[in-house]
Amino acid sequence: MSCYKLEKFNDKKLSNILKLSQRILLWILLFLSFTKMVVARCRYEESRQCEAICQPQAVLQTTTVVELNNCHIRALVLLPDNETYLASLNQTLSVLQAAEDYLHRIDILPNYIKFNWLPQDDKCEASYAVIKAMDGITKSCAHVIFGPVCDYSLASVARITKYFNSYGTPLISIGGSTYDFEEKKTDCEDEFYMLLRTGLLSFESISKLTISVMKSYHWSRSILFYDRDGQHQVSGLHTCFLMMTSLGKQMRNENMTFAQHSINVKLRNHSEEMKREIGNQNSGKFFLKQKFNINLA
Repeated sequence: MSCYKLEKFNDKKLSNILKLSQRILLWILLFLSFTKMVVARCRYEESRQCEAICQPQAVLQTTTVVELNNCHIRALVLLPDNETYLASLNQTLSVLQAAEDYLHRIDILPNYIKFNWLPQDDKCEASYAVIKAMDGITKSCAHVIFGPVCDYSLASVARITKYFNSYGTPLISIGGSTYDFEEKKTDCEDEFYMLLRTGLLSFESISKLTISVMKSYHWSRSILFYDRDGQHQVSGLHTCFLMMTSLGKQMRNENMTFAQHSINVKLRNHSEEMKREIGNQNSGKFFLKQKFNINLA
């Protein structure tokens, strides 16, 4: 690929990322704007003064005013500080800051409202992500959380954000690829109530595509081989296993025969492993009939 085409591809990729980030920021502004109008709290908790986006300043003993130059949205960015991940902390933070600047330039976000970005490394670990999320709320009084993207970390944090602050804390993530995150999130009783997923593709979507291709060829039986910890850079631990779980659930719903096998990554040649697992149960006989014209001259 030429340098010109590569540069053009990178510009297009950055442009798409910026557009997505702008959409996300707009969702946050709408959410925060209407929080006071909707009874959304999942537990009664007195509001802290820091929860207000625009902080009032005392003028006299009996009078307070809200100055429009003192409005800040504290956004906790909870991602792995490791460049091997597709959504790493430094790369995503740069994109979010660029999106904020763009929204200021086109006057969608007023200049007196600014984001205070609070980056934290969640190490793509579920328990560590919870600790960092709680620190962001109790110590920094975050209004919104971006991330995590690793599924196990996201699940742990998303279950408790509805109890953060007095009205809950919105959680924005491009992660959450498994079918559990597809469930409704409209009531406090829902597991991931405050989660807003902005990812363009989920494991359920990939599963539906796979099943659609199989149906087009009238295939109803399958065995899938996968690396349990493959594609770690996408969703963290057990990414391929979670993908297979979603695909298996979808295939069972379609009454399709489905088997899966986690390969031994230490082996270079998987032919014997495949013969053993496929066996007679998952194999069949195919006869090819073809006419041959033999010229003996």
